[in-house]
Formats: sequence, structure tokens, C-alpha cells
Amino acid sequence: MRHVVVVTIDGLMPDSYVHPDAHGLRIPNLRRLVAEGASSQGALSVFPSLTYPAHTSIASGVTPKRHGIVTNSAFDPLEQNQNAWRWYDADVRVPRVWDVALAAGYRTAVLDWPVTVGERATFHVPEFWRARVPEDVKLIDALSTPGFLGAVAQAFPDFRAGFRPQDVSDEAGTDMAVYLIEREHPHLLFLHIWQVDAAQHHHGIDSDEAREAIEVADRQIGRLLDAIEEAGLTDQTVLVVASDHGFASVRRCVNPAFLLQKAGLLDVDEGGALRGWRAAVLPSHGVAYVYLANPGDQALRGLTRRVFEDTMRAGNSGIARILDQVEIGELGGDPDAFIALEAEPGVYFGTGRERYEAKPAYLATHGYDPNNPAMHASLLFFGPGVEPGSEIPNARLVDVAPTVASMLGLEMENVEGVVLELD
Repeated sequence: MRHVVVVTIDGLMPDSYVHPDAHGLRIPNLRRLVAEGASSQGALSVFPSLTYPAHTSIASGVTPKRHGIVTNSAFDPLEQNQNAWRWYDADVRVPRVWDVALAAGYRTAVLDWPVTVGERATFHVPEFWRARVPEDVKLIDALSTPGFLGAVAQAFPDFRAGFRPQDVSDEAGTDMAVYLIEREHPHLLFLHIWQVDAAQHHHGIDSDEAREAIEVADRQIGRLLDAIEEAGLTDQTVLVVASDHGFASVRRCVNPAFLLQKAGLLDVDEGGALRGWRAAVLPSHGVAYVYLANPGDQALRGLTRRVFEDTMRAGNSGIARILDQVEIGELGGDPDAFIALEAEPGVYFGTGRERYEAKPAYLATHGYDPNNPAMHASLLFFGPGVEPGSEIPNARLVDVAPTVASMLGLEMENVEGVVLELD
């Protein structure tokens, strides 16, 4: 192969293409990829099953424990960082496959991909936002390949209307990829589109809105296939379609930080602002990490664990289990966390501190143990050298990077993933 295009459809559940008729989905392009390519009925995501940890694992071939992007949100125990996420390439501890490709002299493109602010690539547009206002577009433009967004806007008149930081439409994201495939022929291109995730969060699994978002994403796959053909690269290009996690319906939201505040482990002033902490929680919907300011304080360790154990014993806590550091490590999670809480089915963890039970903001979410079948991710390969109609058994997201590298004649060293057998 001379070219590989990787596109993630954030939150796409494998059942969408395994049983599309059961969901009433009109997805001719994903159906084609299943019939003429290789597909997984459910690829293992990462712990926790979140967008930023999973996307970094897709691109690096290692779990969050190794690459360092252990949650979406940055750890901010005093709530001073304006709800920042882990946007920055500097926080990734290992090479990603486009780093290996660029070092080998290949032309690379990384488009709206998580954790890439400051990334080196031939063409680059990071996923980033700050104020969540139109002014953020100027910031993205400054962080991207000079002149690139303007060139895309000239080629696609509707691009600017859809290019909104934290709300980039799937069409606008695909505009960037189509522009590069047809004009620049990058050897390796990574694109993240995410409207399926948003629709399932806010409207629920199998909602009309979720089905419409999946069909919109399918049309983007068709646009990529057409661009590859238009560029005359069909016999030289493999298309990889993946997601980062699955989804589960929820009906309750509980706030673990309320318990820490009630126990005096969070120091709050009269206005409710945090001014100190001994233990802090970083919720990620299905999982919440708990950190200690002084991990060597045995009394603090015991007190913090009892806060959650006592709540579980009282019943109706929404907490399914408490994972210790060994269990977190076995799942490839954050080695710096003291414990991790996993939510019960139908429950997710929120960020509030004023009360334990909160009104749910979502109808469905993710972040749970990746071994839960509902959290399994999508994975499909299509192109020359891929056996038509074949199934990819026991696939994992960490297998994507070494497999893509192998297709380009490269090797990812010291990875946890393996090269998948696709022919």
C-alpha cells in the first residue's frame, strides 16, 4: 500500500453495521465495507472507554497507562482550568503512527483528531476549543497548517458554516480530508468525525437523531471513497473506519465529589469555591478516578476508601465496584489514581458537588469497563489486500496503529497491539 486513510466515527456501535436492518439504517457505504472488506463485530476499547484515551490508543498502539492520556478532561482538583481537556500533543508519552510515517519521509495529515495541539504533520488541524465562541476559529487557524483552512473554504463554500470548534460538522471535517486526498495525496491521513456520539448522548441510542447522524456519517465514508477514486488511488489505498467506544443507556447521574466534600476531604470557602483538597475525583461518566494529594498517607487512604464503601453499603449508591491500583493497571488505566469507581448499569458519574443525585444531562453515555460488550468499538478495513467479507476476530483498538504501519512498510516499536491478519 502507498496510502492509508483512517476515519473514526465517534461512538459508532458495531451493531450499526452488523445488523443495520434491525435499526432501520440506510448505510450503503458501511454495508459495502462489510461485504467487500474486513469487519469486527466488536473491537476492545480502552479503560475508561472515552474519546481521548481511545483515539490516542488507536494512533499509538498502546493503552492509556502507557501513552498518558487517561481521561478526556485534564485533572483539575481546584477547578481553575476552565474545564480544559487533554488537548496537547506534549502530554502524549509515546510516538503515534503518523510520527513514524513522517520520520520515514511520508506525507501525513491529522484532521480534527484529539490530543494533537502542537502535533507535527504535513497537514494538521487540531481538535481544540477554549471559549466555545466563533472567535475560537481564529485560534484553530493559527494552530493549523498555514493557509490550509482558507484553501478548504475556497474549495467548499459551506465549509466555514460547519467548521465550529467543539462543534465541527461531519461534513466540514470530511471537506478537509477530501481536499487533501484529491489534491495532495497524503500517504497517511487521520480524520475524526463525532456527530454520532453527540446524537446518542443527547437523544439516546436508536433515536431518530442518532439514526440520522449515523446515516450522515455513512455519507462521509462515501465521499472519502469517491475522493480516493477521483484521485486515481483506489488500487493503492486502504480505508480504515473505526470508533472509539460503544454506548449504554442511562437514567441516573450521581456526583462522587459530593461525598468527598461531605467528608471534609475538599476544602470549600463560604462561596462554594474550592481552596484545597486532600482527595479529589475526576469523573468520566462510566468511571471516576479518585486521586490523593498525599498518596503515602495511610490514614487518608483508608478514610477515602471508606467514604465510597460506606455509601455502597447504604444502598442505591449507583457505584457498582471500586477498583484498586492493581486492577486499574491490569485494565491499562491511570497508574497515578488511588482507586477507580465504576458506575452501575444505567448510572453515570457527574461533576457536581452540591448534591449527590443530579438530574441526568444525557440519555446514553460510555466510559465503562471496555470488557462490557456495550462498550465495544467499531472496526472495518477496506481496500486491496483485504479479504472481502471477512471477519476480524478478537480485534482491539491498540491493533490499529501497528496494522496501519505494516501496510505502509513501517513498524511501530514497543507497542501492545499486533498486526491484524486481513488477507
